[in-house]
Amino acid sequence: MFITNIPKGIRKKLTQSKSKPRFQSFSWIQKRILKHQDEDSIKLFTFKDFKVFYKRPYELIKTYEELFLDEIYRFQTKNEQPLIIDCGANIGLSSLYFKTIYPNATLHAFEPDAVLFQILEQNAQVNGFTNTHLHQAAVWIEETNLSFSSKGSEASHIDLSNQSANQVKAIRLSSFLAEFDHIDFLKMDIEGAEFQVVADCLDSLKKVDHFFLEYHGKVDQTKQLHTLLQQVESIGFHVYIKMAADQLTSPFYQKQTGTPYDVQLNIFCYKQIH
Repeated sequence: MFITNIPKGIRKKLTQSKSKPRFQSFSWIQKRILKHQDEDSIKLFTFKDFKVFYKRPYELIKTYEELFLDEIYRFQTKNEQPLIIDCGANIGLSSLYFKTIYPNATLHAFEPDAVLFQILEQNAQVNGFTNTHLHQAAVWIEETNLSFSSKGSEASHIDLSNQSANQVKAIRLSSFLAEFDHIDFLKMDIEGAEFQVVADCLDSLKKVDHFFLEYHGKVDQTKQLHTLLQQVESIGFHVYIKMAADQLTSPFYQKQTGTPYDVQLNIFCYKQIH
């Protein structure tokens, strides 16, 4: 029995192996060089198909591999000019991915952090983005100015405790979405503000085909996560969930991470199974 199972195990391993990435991978030496770079200056990395300005090499490697090698945002549409809305665009790697797979797409990208927005603009310009609208604003549940914790990194977020003196412009996302009849892809990675924003956008989300949501929460906010999932399912979305950051090695022992968010999930919402 053991011997006869060996060929089965080999076949299973081979069939489960990942297909070759469609985009350029970092070489070993490129990664080594990047990991020794500073995190303060703006630098330029040239790929085969595009160029990327960046500050933080670790975030460049991590995000690029997630988006271009794993292609977590890959989607199909029959629309030759899809409408894509990128909330929490950061330096623009997600926007770059969208414009690479759908060059004729109309893209709206929102990023409130001034440092990140500057790099986003540079990346849009150096790669010749067309039909692209960049918004230096946070997405929220009303038109206002918000307290904002500006880190110049993926950790930048709306400060709902109002402890930060830094203020950013915020737009009401539901009102913005209401301007369109159909939205092919909506990405929402807004560092903890998603629970309020999704609840405010439910009617407008009905016109979205593909909705990516990065959820941030604490271990004692299970009811909040449950409510959010019920909301997106109530308007016709199928849901698939993957861990975005696995920070608790021994959850029964550690209980909490001691960081702003214990739970980070990638939630993929789509209207029908093809």
